[in-house]
Amino acid sequence: MLTDEQVVARVQAGEGELFELIFDRHYARIERYVRGLGLPEGELEDLVAETFARAFARIRSFDAASGTRYISYLYVIARNLSTDRIREKMRAPEALFLEDAQVAEIPDESEQASPLAALLKREQLDRIHAALARLAPSDQEIVTLSYERDLSCKEIMEVMEKPSVTAVTTHLYKAMKKLRALVLVDEAGQDAPGAGDRSADAERGSPKGEVRKW
Repeated sequence: MLTDEQVVARVQAGEGELFELIFDRHYARIERYVRGLGLPEGELEDLVAETFARAFARIRSFDAASGTRYISYLYVIARNLSTDRIREKMRAPEALFLEDAQVAEIPDESEQASPLAALLKREQLDRIHAALARLAPSDQEIVTLSYERDLSCKEIMEVMEKPSVTAVTTHLYKAMKKLRALVLVDEAGQDAPGAGDRSADAERGSPKGEVRKW
């Protein structure tokens, strides 16, 4: 199977119809990412389509020799378009979800044999979703990018426009620490001691919905 970069090289050479492979491979992933940035459901399809249209229009600007993978390039385009759209509407971001949740919808054999195990797993995922929704937008974004399982810290650095890989790992560590604390508090049946509010306050230096760089 051709890699994304091989497909793009052939598109750049004149085989434009092959870009459909890129669209089919990554549409769902880009849609999840854009949804996580807080774009209203009614605008998702339009913005994702615009992402691929812009990527195709600028196909010759992508340089595989730079070491950047094409999926990272798509994320950057989607992020820039989403941020511009959100700034225009000044909408508050909505909750994200981990890609793992989709896998969890399909029970394995052990879960089919044990309804209790399946229920407990579902409850744990619900807690994670709820905790994610309480994190600051930038924390939500970095957790989601990390758990896409296909982006390195260097690629996340490029997508989120961070100054260094260290900045990525530090931010991710702090975000995961907040997420874990919120999940543990929920499991204990207690009210979170302002964790969500502190996360939200971290974003209040900029308009609602704007992805703020750390």
